Amino acid sequence: MVDCDVIIVGGGPAGSTAARRASQAGLSVVLFDKARFPRYKPCAGGIRFDVDSLLDFDIKSIGQRKISGATMFAPSGFRVDCILEDRSVPGSIIKREDFDHLLLKKAAEAGAEIREDTQIAKAREEESHVVVTTKEGEEVTGMYLVGADGINSIVAKSLGFYDGWQGDSAMVAIEVEAEVGSTTVREICGEPSGYDADLLLLYFGGLSHGYAWCFPKRTVLSLGACCRQDRGGELRPAYEKWYSAFKDEYGIEPQILSDTAARFPIKRAKNIVKGRTILVGDAAGLVDAFTGEGIPEAIESGILASSALNKAVKEANPRSLREYEKDCKREIISELNAMEFMANMFYKSRKNMETMCRFFRDDSHANFLIAAGIGGLVTKKALRRKMMLRMVRKRPREAISLLI
Repeated sequence: MVDCDVIIVGGGPAGSTAARRASQAGLSVVLFDKARFPRYKPCAGGIRFDVDSLLDFDIKSIGQRKISGATMFAPSGFRVDCILEDRSVPGSIIKREDFDHLLLKKAAEAGAEIREDTQIAKAREEESHVVVTTKEGEEVTGMYLVGADGINSIVAKSLGFYDGWQGDSAMVAIEVEAEVGSTTVREICGEPSGYDADLLLLYFGGLSHGYAWCFPKRTVLSLGACCRQDRGGELRPAYEKWYSAFKDEYGIEPQILSDTAARFPIKRAKNIVKGRTILVGDAAGLVDAFTGEGIPEAIESGILASSALNKAVKEANPRSLREYEKDCKREIISELNAMEFMANMFYKSRKNMETMCRFFRDDSHANFLIAAGIGGLVTKKALRRKMMLRMVRKRPREAISLLI
Protein backbone atom coordinates (compact mmCIF):
# COMPACT_ATOMS: atom_id res chain seq x y z
CA MET A 1 0.00 0.00 0.00
CA VAL A 2 1.17 3.53 -0.81
CA ASP A 3 -0.12 6.89 0.37
CA CYS A 4 -0.70 8.35 -3.11
CA ASP A 5 -0.04 7.96 -6.80
CA VAL A 6 2.33 10.92 -7.11
CA ILE A 7 4.51 12.83 -4.66
CA ILE A 8 5.65 16.26 -5.81
CA VAL A 9 8.39 18.16 -4.00
CA GLY A 10 8.21 21.89 -4.72
CA GLY A 11 5.23 24.20 -5.17
CA GLY A 12 6.55 26.62 -7.78
CA PRO A 13 5.10 26.87 -11.31
CA ALA A 14 6.41 23.46 -12.42
CA GLY A 15 5.29 21.55 -9.33
CA SER A 16 1.92 23.25 -9.01
CA THR A 17 1.15 22.75 -12.70
CA ALA A 18 2.09 19.07 -12.55
CA ALA A 19 -0.03 18.65 -9.40
CA ARG A 20 -3.06 20.33 -10.93
CA ARG A 21 -2.96 18.47 -14.23
CA ALA A 22 -2.30 15.09 -12.58
CA SER A 23 -5.16 15.67 -10.13
CA GLN A 24 -7.49 16.63 -12.96
CA ALA A 25 -6.60 13.30 -14.62
CA GLY A 26 -7.79 11.47 -11.52
CA LEU A 27 -4.47 10.76 -9.83
CA SER A 28 -3.98 11.16 -6.09
CA VAL A 29 -1.27 13.78 -5.50
CA VAL A 30 0.58 15.04 -2.43
CA LEU A 31 2.68 18.18 -2.93
CA PHE A 32 5.27 19.33 -0.38
CA ASP A 33 6.85 22.76 -0.10
CA LYS A 34 9.14 24.05 2.62
CA ALA A 35 7.49 27.50 2.57
CA ARG A 36 4.04 28.78 3.43
CA PHE A 37 2.39 30.58 0.54
CA PRO A 38 2.27 33.36 -0.44
CA ARG A 39 6.05 33.51 -0.09
CA TYR A 40 8.54 35.96 -1.55
CA LYS A 41 10.49 34.73 -4.57
CA PRO A 42 13.30 36.78 -6.15
CA CYS A 43 12.19 37.27 -9.77
CA ALA A 44 11.89 40.20 -12.15
CA GLY A 45 8.44 38.82 -13.04
CA GLY A 46 8.25 39.06 -16.84
CA ILE A 47 5.60 36.81 -18.39
CA ARG A 48 5.32 36.28 -22.15
CA PHE A 49 1.82 36.45 -23.55
CA ASP A 50 1.90 32.76 -24.51
CA VAL A 51 2.03 31.72 -20.84
CA ASP A 52 -1.72 32.36 -20.85
CA SER A 53 -2.11 29.72 -23.53
CA LEU A 54 -0.25 27.16 -21.39
CA LEU A 55 -2.58 27.72 -18.47
CA ASP A 56 -6.30 26.98 -18.64
CA PHE A 57 -7.29 29.78 -16.26
CA ASP A 58 -7.03 33.56 -16.23
CA ILE A 59 -4.09 35.28 -14.52
CA LYS A 60 -5.12 38.87 -15.30
CA SER A 61 -6.20 39.46 -11.69
CA ILE A 62 -2.60 39.28 -10.51
CA GLY A 63 -1.03 41.26 -13.37
CA GLN A 64 1.07 44.25 -12.32
CA ARG A 65 1.69 45.85 -15.72
CA LYS A 66 1.08 45.17 -19.40
CA ILE A 67 4.29 44.75 -21.41
CA SER A 68 4.54 45.49 -25.13
CA GLY A 69 8.24 45.00 -25.76
CA ALA A 70 11.75 45.59 -24.55
CA THR A 71 14.39 48.28 -24.77
CA MET A 72 18.02 47.21 -25.08
CA PHE A 73 20.89 49.49 -24.16
CA ALA A 74 24.09 48.56 -26.01
CA PRO A 75 27.49 48.62 -24.29
CA SER A 76 28.18 52.02 -25.87
CA GLY A 77 24.84 53.30 -24.55
CA PHE A 78 22.59 53.64 -27.59
CA ARG A 79 18.97 52.57 -27.19
CA VAL A 80 17.10 49.94 -29.21
CA ASP A 81 13.31 49.74 -28.80
CA CYS A 82 11.91 46.35 -29.83
CA ILE A 83 8.14 46.80 -29.98
CA LEU A 84 5.60 44.93 -32.09
CA GLU A 85 3.14 47.01 -34.07
CA ASP A 86 0.38 44.58 -33.11
CA ARG A 87 -0.01 45.01 -29.35
CA SER A 88 -3.22 42.99 -29.08
CA VAL A 89 -1.45 40.21 -27.16
CA PRO A 90 0.76 41.96 -24.58
CA GLY A 91 2.93 40.23 -22.07
CA SER A 92 2.69 41.09 -18.41
CA ILE A 93 4.60 41.58 -15.19
CA ILE A 94 3.65 39.62 -12.10
CA LYS A 95 4.89 39.25 -8.57
CA ARG A 96 6.01 35.69 -8.04
CA GLU A 97 4.41 35.52 -4.61
CA ASP A 98 1.02 36.22 -6.23
CA PHE A 99 1.59 34.08 -9.31
CA ASP A 100 2.92 31.03 -7.49
CA HIS A 101 0.20 31.27 -4.83
CA LEU A 102 -2.49 31.33 -7.52
CA LEU A 103 -1.04 28.25 -9.24
CA LEU A 104 -0.81 26.40 -5.92
CA LYS A 105 -4.42 27.25 -5.07
CA LYS A 106 -5.51 25.97 -8.47
CA ALA A 107 -3.70 22.69 -7.76
CA ALA A 108 -5.53 22.40 -4.43
CA GLU A 109 -8.88 23.14 -6.10
CA ALA A 110 -8.20 20.28 -8.53
CA GLY A 111 -7.80 17.88 -5.62
CA ALA A 112 -4.07 17.85 -4.83
CA GLU A 113 -3.16 17.61 -1.15
CA ILE A 114 -0.87 20.55 -0.37
CA ARG A 115 1.60 20.21 2.51
CA GLU A 116 3.15 23.62 3.16
CA ASP A 117 5.80 24.37 5.78
CA THR A 118 7.13 20.86 5.24
CA GLN A 119 10.72 20.37 4.15
CA ILE A 120 11.88 17.14 2.58
CA ALA A 121 15.16 15.84 3.97
CA LYS A 122 15.73 12.94 1.56
CA ALA A 123 14.10 10.70 -1.00
CA ARG A 124 14.67 7.09 -1.93
CA GLU A 125 13.30 4.67 -4.46
CA GLU A 126 12.19 1.11 -3.79
CA GLU A 127 11.36 -1.49 -6.41
CA SER A 128 7.63 -0.79 -6.36
CA HIS A 129 7.36 2.75 -4.94
CA VAL A 130 9.16 5.90 -3.81
CA VAL A 131 9.59 7.31 -0.31
CA VAL A 132 10.22 10.86 0.88
CA THR A 133 11.24 11.66 4.43
CA THR A 134 10.45 15.03 5.99
CA LYS A 135 12.80 16.93 8.29
CA GLU A 136 10.55 15.78 11.16
CA GLY A 137 11.12 12.14 10.19
CA GLU A 138 7.72 11.39 8.64
CA GLU A 139 7.81 9.01 5.68
CA VAL A 140 5.33 9.35 2.80
CA THR A 141 5.14 6.78 0.01
CA GLY A 142 3.96 7.13 -3.56
CA MET A 143 4.05 5.28 -6.85
CA TYR A 144 5.99 8.09 -8.54
CA LEU A 145 8.00 11.16 -7.55
CA VAL A 146 8.46 14.59 -9.14
CA GLY A 147 11.42 16.78 -8.25
CA ALA A 148 10.18 20.35 -8.65
CA ASP A 149 12.40 21.78 -5.91
CA GLY A 150 14.65 24.04 -7.95
CA ILE A 151 18.37 24.38 -8.43
CA ASN A 152 19.15 22.91 -4.99
CA SER A 153 16.85 19.94 -5.53
CA ILE A 154 16.88 17.49 -2.62
CA VAL A 155 15.13 14.95 -4.85
CA ALA A 156 17.81 15.16 -7.56
CA LYS A 157 20.68 14.92 -5.10
CA SER A 158 19.12 12.11 -3.06
CA LEU A 159 18.55 9.95 -6.12
CA GLY A 160 21.84 10.67 -7.86
CA PHE A 161 20.68 12.78 -10.78
CA TYR A 162 23.55 15.21 -10.13
CA ASP A 163 25.68 16.70 -7.34
CA GLY A 164 24.94 20.33 -8.14
CA TRP A 165 25.42 23.03 -10.78
CA GLN A 166 29.05 24.01 -11.10
CA GLY A 167 30.97 26.66 -13.07
CA ASP A 168 29.26 27.85 -16.23
CA SER A 169 26.19 25.65 -15.71
CA ALA A 170 24.36 28.30 -13.66
CA MET A 171 23.83 32.03 -13.33
CA VAL A 172 23.71 34.21 -10.23
CA ALA A 173 21.50 37.25 -9.86
CA ILE A 174 20.78 40.23 -7.63
CA GLU A 175 17.15 41.37 -7.51
CA VAL A 176 16.11 44.60 -5.79
CA GLU A 177 12.55 45.80 -5.27
CA ALA A 178 12.61 49.61 -5.39
CA GLU A 179 9.52 51.68 -4.49
CA VAL A 180 9.27 54.75 -6.73
CA GLY A 181 5.51 55.28 -7.23
CA SER A 182 3.34 54.51 -10.25
CA THR A 183 4.02 57.83 -12.01
CA THR A 184 7.78 57.33 -11.93
CA VAL A 185 7.44 53.72 -13.07
CA ARG A 186 5.54 54.96 -16.10
CA GLU A 187 8.03 57.77 -16.78
CA ILE A 188 10.94 55.34 -16.81
CA CYS A 189 9.41 52.31 -18.52
CA GLY A 190 6.52 53.72 -20.55
CA GLU A 191 6.53 53.37 -24.32
CA PRO A 192 7.92 56.44 -26.13
CA SER A 193 4.73 56.50 -28.24
CA GLY A 194 2.55 56.82 -25.15
CA TYR A 195 0.79 53.50 -25.69
CA ASP A 196 -0.82 52.08 -22.54
CA ALA A 197 1.84 49.46 -21.87
CA ASP A 198 5.38 49.42 -20.60
CA LEU A 199 8.78 48.16 -21.67
CA LEU A 200 11.36 45.90 -20.10
CA LEU A 201 14.72 47.70 -19.94
CA LEU A 202 17.85 45.58 -20.52
CA TYR A 203 21.38 46.95 -20.12
CA PHE A 204 24.33 45.17 -21.74
CA GLY A 205 28.08 45.64 -21.46
CA GLY A 206 28.58 46.11 -17.73
CA LEU A 207 28.97 42.36 -17.19
CA SER A 208 31.03 40.01 -19.32
CA HIS A 209 28.32 37.36 -19.49
CA GLY A 210 25.07 38.87 -18.31
CA TYR A 211 23.06 42.07 -18.08
CA ALA A 212 21.33 44.54 -15.77
CA TRP A 213 17.58 45.13 -15.91
CA CYS A 214 14.71 47.37 -14.89
CA PHE A 215 11.23 45.77 -14.97
CA PRO A 216 8.10 47.79 -14.10
CA LYS A 217 5.55 46.70 -11.50
CA ARG A 218 2.64 48.81 -10.20
CA THR A 219 4.58 51.20 -7.98
CA VAL A 220 7.84 49.29 -7.78
CA LEU A 221 10.77 48.75 -10.11
CA SER A 222 12.46 45.38 -10.15
CA LEU A 223 16.11 46.30 -10.55
CA GLY A 224 18.85 43.75 -10.83
CA ALA A 225 21.69 42.11 -12.65
CA CYS A 226 22.72 38.57 -13.49
CA CYS A 227 25.82 36.89 -14.83
CA ARG A 228 27.26 33.45 -15.29
CA GLN A 229 28.19 31.83 -12.01
CA ASP A 230 31.87 31.40 -12.85
CA ARG A 231 32.08 35.20 -13.22
CA GLY A 232 30.06 35.95 -10.10
CA GLY A 233 32.78 38.13 -8.61
CA GLU A 234 31.79 40.81 -11.12
CA LEU A 235 28.15 40.89 -10.11
CA ARG A 236 27.81 43.15 -7.05
CA PRO A 237 30.37 45.79 -8.20
CA ALA A 238 28.80 45.91 -11.68
CA TYR A 239 25.30 46.20 -10.25
CA GLU A 240 26.29 49.00 -7.83
CA LYS A 241 27.96 50.95 -10.65
CA TRP A 242 24.91 50.53 -12.91
CA TYR A 243 22.45 51.38 -10.11
CA SER A 244 24.29 54.59 -9.25
CA ALA A 245 24.20 55.70 -12.90
CA PHE A 246 20.53 54.66 -13.20
CA LYS A 247 19.52 56.78 -10.19
CA ASP A 248 21.45 59.76 -11.51
CA GLU A 249 19.91 59.47 -14.98
CA TYR A 250 16.35 59.58 -13.68
CA GLY A 251 16.93 61.75 -10.62
CA ILE A 252 15.43 59.26 -8.20
CA GLU A 253 16.26 57.90 -4.76
CA PRO A 254 14.09 54.77 -4.43
CA GLN A 255 12.98 53.21 -1.18
CA ILE A 256 14.56 49.75 -1.21
CA LEU A 257 12.03 47.13 -0.13
CA SER A 258 14.22 44.08 -0.64
CA ASP A 259 17.70 43.17 -1.86
CA THR A 260 18.09 39.46 -2.49
CA ALA A 261 20.23 37.04 -4.45
CA ALA A 262 19.30 33.98 -6.47
CA ARG A 263 20.88 31.28 -8.57
CA PHE A 264 19.41 29.38 -11.51
CA PRO A 265 20.71 26.73 -13.93
CA ILE A 266 21.35 27.46 -17.60
CA LYS A 267 22.28 23.96 -18.73
CA ARG A 268 20.06 20.92 -18.82
CA ALA A 269 20.43 18.09 -16.32
CA LYS A 270 22.09 15.06 -17.90
CA ASN A 271 19.11 12.92 -16.85
CA ILE A 272 15.59 14.12 -16.14
CA VAL A 273 14.02 10.66 -15.71
CA LYS A 274 15.35 7.93 -13.47
CA GLY A 275 13.32 4.91 -12.40
CA ARG A 276 10.11 6.23 -10.84
CA THR A 277 11.28 9.84 -10.59
CA ILE A 278 11.23 12.79 -12.97
CA LEU A 279 12.61 16.33 -12.70
CA VAL A 280 10.77 19.44 -13.86
CA GLY A 281 11.46 23.18 -14.12
CA ASP A 282 14.68 24.52 -12.60
CA ALA A 283 15.45 21.14 -11.02
CA ALA A 284 15.83 19.81 -14.57
CA GLY A 285 17.78 22.86 -15.77
CA LEU A 286 14.98 24.06 -18.04
CA VAL A 287 15.95 27.74 -18.16
CA ASP A 288 16.77 30.08 -21.07
CA ALA A 289 20.54 30.70 -21.05
CA PHE A 290 20.12 34.04 -22.86
CA THR A 291 17.55 35.71 -20.62
CA GLY A 292 17.38 33.53 -17.50
CA GLU A 293 13.66 33.08 -18.12
CA GLY A 294 12.23 29.82 -16.83
CA ILE A 295 8.53 30.28 -16.05
CA PRO A 296 7.13 29.11 -19.43
CA GLU A 297 9.45 26.10 -19.45
CA ALA A 298 8.50 25.26 -15.86
CA ILE A 299 4.80 25.29 -16.67
CA GLU A 300 5.25 23.33 -19.88
CA SER A 301 7.40 20.71 -18.14
CA GLY A 302 4.70 20.36 -15.48
CA ILE A 303 2.11 19.72 -18.18
CA LEU A 304 4.29 17.15 -19.94
CA ALA A 305 5.12 15.49 -16.63
CA SER A 306 1.45 15.09 -15.70
CA SER A 307 0.73 13.38 -19.00
CA ALA A 308 3.54 10.86 -18.52
CA LEU A 309 2.58 10.27 -14.89
CA ASN A 310 -1.01 9.60 -15.84
CA LYS A 311 0.12 7.04 -18.40
CA ALA A 312 2.54 5.39 -15.95
CA VAL A 313 -0.14 5.07 -13.26
CA LYS A 314 -2.82 3.78 -15.63
CA GLU A 315 -0.45 1.24 -17.21
CA ALA A 316 1.34 0.43 -13.92
CA ASN A 317 4.57 0.82 -15.86
CA PRO A 318 7.42 3.13 -14.74
CA ARG A 319 8.92 2.99 -18.23
CA SER A 320 6.05 5.18 -19.39
CA LEU A 321 7.86 8.09 -17.71
CA ARG A 322 10.29 8.00 -20.63
CA GLU A 323 7.56 9.68 -22.65
CA TYR A 324 8.22 12.77 -20.57
CA GLU A 325 11.90 12.72 -21.49
CA LYS A 326 11.11 12.39 -25.20
CA ASP A 327 8.50 15.16 -25.06
CA CYS A 328 10.85 17.46 -23.13
CA LYS A 329 13.66 17.00 -25.63
CA ARG A 330 11.32 17.76 -28.52
CA GLU A 331 9.21 20.57 -27.03
CA ILE A 332 11.50 22.32 -24.53
CA ILE A 333 15.15 21.28 -24.65
CA SER A 334 15.55 21.78 -28.41
CA GLU A 335 14.27 25.34 -27.91
CA LEU A 336 16.62 25.99 -25.01
CA ASN A 337 19.57 24.66 -26.99
CA ALA A 338 18.85 27.28 -29.65
CA MET A 339 18.98 30.04 -27.03
CA GLU A 340 22.16 28.63 -25.51
CA PHE A 341 23.78 29.06 -28.93
CA MET A 342 22.52 32.67 -29.09
CA ALA A 343 23.73 33.38 -25.55
CA ASN A 344 27.21 32.02 -26.20
CA MET A 345 27.51 34.15 -29.32
CA PHE A 346 26.01 37.34 -27.87
CA TYR A 347 27.84 37.31 -24.54
CA LYS A 348 31.16 36.20 -26.02
CA SER A 349 32.50 39.77 -25.90
CA ARG A 350 31.46 43.41 -25.61
CA LYS A 351 32.18 43.65 -29.34
CA ASN A 352 29.62 40.94 -30.07
CA MET A 353 27.02 42.60 -27.84
CA GLU A 354 27.61 45.92 -29.58
CA THR A 355 27.48 44.36 -33.05
CA MET A 356 24.21 42.56 -32.43
CA CYS A 357 22.53 45.51 -30.70
CA ARG A 358 23.50 47.71 -33.66
CA PHE A 359 21.98 45.16 -36.04
CA PHE A 360 18.75 45.07 -34.00
CA ARG A 361 18.63 48.87 -34.19
CA ASP A 362 19.38 49.26 -37.89
CA ASP A 363 17.51 46.32 -39.42
CA SER A 364 13.72 46.51 -39.02
CA HIS A 365 13.18 42.79 -39.56
CA ALA A 366 15.82 41.86 -36.97
CA ASN A 367 14.13 44.29 -34.59
CA PHE A 368 10.79 42.61 -35.26
CA LEU A 369 12.30 39.16 -34.59
CA ILE A 370 13.63 40.25 -31.20
CA ALA A 371 10.26 41.73 -30.23
CA ALA A 372 8.45 38.61 -31.44
CA GLY A 373 10.89 36.37 -29.58
CA ILE A 374 10.51 38.28 -26.32
CA GLY A 375 6.74 38.16 -26.71
CA GLY A 376 6.66 34.46 -27.55
CA LEU A 377 5.25 34.97 -31.04
CA VAL A 378 8.06 32.97 -32.64
CA THR A 379 9.76 29.88 -31.25
CA LYS A 380 13.29 30.08 -29.96
CA LYS A 381 14.51 27.79 -32.74
CA ALA A 382 12.84 29.97 -35.36
CA LEU A 383 14.33 33.09 -33.77
CA ARG A 384 17.84 31.67 -33.94
CA ARG A 385 17.44 30.42 -37.50
CA LYS A 386 15.81 33.54 -38.90
CA MET A 387 18.11 35.94 -37.08
CA MET A 388 21.26 34.23 -38.27
CA LEU A 389 19.99 33.96 -41.85
CA ARG A 390 19.06 37.64 -41.79
CA MET A 391 22.45 38.69 -40.52
CA VAL A 392 24.37 36.50 -42.97
CA ARG A 393 22.30 37.95 -45.79
CA LYS A 394 22.53 41.60 -44.72
CA ARG A 395 25.89 41.81 -42.91
CA PRO A 396 27.95 38.74 -43.78
CA ARG A 397 31.26 40.06 -42.44
CA GLU A 398 29.76 40.93 -39.09
CA ALA A 399 27.99 37.57 -38.94
CA ILE A 400 31.29 35.76 -39.44
CA SER A 401 33.01 37.98 -36.86
CA LEU A 402 30.49 36.91 -34.20
CA LEU A 403 31.60 33.29 -34.47
CA ILE A 404 35.37 33.67 -34.51
